[in-house]
Amino acid sequence: MAPFDVVHSDVWGPSRVPSTLGYKYYVTFTDDFSRCTWVFLMKDYSELFNIFKIFCSEIMTQFGKTIRIMRSDNAKEYFSDIFNSFMHSKGIIHQSSCPHTPQQNGVAERNHRHIADTARILLVNANVPLKFWSDDVLTAWYLINQMSSSVLNNQVPHSLLYPTKPLYVVSPHVFGCTCFVHDLSLGRDKMFPRAIKCVFLGYSRVQKRYHCYSPTTHLFYTSVDVTFFEDISCFANSDVPLVELDQVLLILVLSLLSPLILHLLTHQQWYMHPLQPSLLHLLTGMVSLMREGLNCNAPIYYLIIFG
Repeated sequence: MAPFDVVHSDVWGPSRVPSTLGYKYYVTFTDDFSRCTWVFLMKDYSELFNIFKIFCSEIMTQFGKTIRIMRSDNAKEYFSDIFNSFMHSKGIIHQSSCPHTPQQNGVAERNHRHIADTARILLVNANVPLKFWSDDVLTAWYLINQMSSSVLNNQVPHSLLYPTKPLYVVSPHVFGCTCFVHDLSLGRDKMFPRAIKCVFLGYSRVQKRYHCYSPTTHLFYTSVDVTFFEDISCFANSDVPLVELDQVLLILVLSLLSPLILHLLTHQQWYMHPLQPSLLHLLTGMVSLMREGLNCNAPIYYLIIFG
């Protein structure tokens, strides 16, 4: 078995949420020898044929190889007239799985699952909005190609195809973290900011640069001059912590009940009042929250209740 003797392919999608640039699908091509994978984003299924031609041209130019066998599922997009004509002209044998038997295209299916699981972890861990799923998938694909695989006896797919190239062209960083892209444009005022706050979304395939996005300007930036804060998620502040929610709710409840609490406390026989158990339960809960170290400010609650 040699590189690109067998290539496995499959299409994922459509995504329920289109990406920021309108992508809904992606297609994978996996070399059976090295298990190195190529991922291409698509807006429509009709782009599959042109992408396959680009992939074949890249393999011929970079490796001097021609794909011998192409394996895919039984999707009709792989069986169009122009697709079949192109493969016949290149001498590529197209092997497809039987209908409703995805296990026959197991390499591509397992690769999809690996990419989806990795992308999901990256997305959820950094609280990145789902509209950035395309950048997330490309980052997962990039990292998977650089990781050792048990199928290859713990060898790295990238190293099998590129034995002389470094594993990482640029240093890896935490997906979704806060970063600052240095603004090197000319003609700026001396008092203007020297960097743009962004979220780190991946790596450039054709340049030694990082791929970043600014939620403020709504623009993408590709730069190598970037400062990273990997312990700070750019979207972490979009969700209010549960502790703060508890404090806010407690303050609202006590502020609404303060007239009732004052009435009960000044009642001559308040211990016989029917609401006395509920009041004690409420006050006990407040004290327990304060003891648990939720940064509750006792004077504030004192003012709410008695002020």
